[in-house]
Amino acid sequence: DYAVFGGGDHKTGQARDPARRYRELEQKLKALIPGAKVDHRWSGQVIETNDGLPFMGETAPKQFVATGFSGNGITFGTVAAMMARDLIGGHKNPWQELFSVNRKVVRGGIWDYIKENKDYPYYFIKDRLAAPDAKSLRVVKRGEGKIVWTKGKKLAVFRNAAGKLSIKSAVCPHLGCIVHWNGVEKTWDCPCHGSRFKAMGEVIAGPAESDLAGAS
Repeated sequence: DYAVFGGGDHKTGQARDPARRYRELEQKLKALIPGAKVDHRWSGQVIETNDGLPFMGETAPKQFVATGFSGNGITFGTVAAMMARDLIGGHKNPWQELFSVNRKVVRGGIWDYIKENKDYPYYFIKDRLAAPDAKSLRVVKRGEGKIVWTKGKKLAVFRNAAGKLSIKSAVCPHLGCIVHWNGVEKTWDCPCHGSRFKAMGEVIAGPAESDLAGAS
């Protein structure tokens, strides 16, 4: 028998020890099922809008978007498919205005919106003033990433299994925050708005739309 056991939520880029979340989950699981064995473990981003409802609808002619399911993808994914079907067929959908991507009326969650957005100035300033992980490229081990201070800049440095270094700017191209190394996922994560990048700097999750810049 298999079971999916979840929890340990945290904001992208803001967990000092992501592996601790897995350890805590496993402890809780074994307290419930002592003989349980963990076959796989993973984490995933959950996008939440300020009013709790997803954005679903047409953003441009013949372009339909559905996002912000807040972990309820089975339900909202089905709703999105029905709305996309109606759009293609030229029919007005009864939920069109409720989930509109251009909705201006805030249906609640104003305080949550304010609290969430305070992260940006906090991490923007904090990580610029914080000490780097290292001041030499030599201390970066294989399979490891570190923020290294060199030539007056903070760089996102990763060394692959073969010993080759990837040296990129540590500045997120979205709004300029400093990315953090996620040793569990082997990614660079932005604590301000949740953008994620592969170990070599390629963007894998927005709002950033471009890779980490090369070190100049």
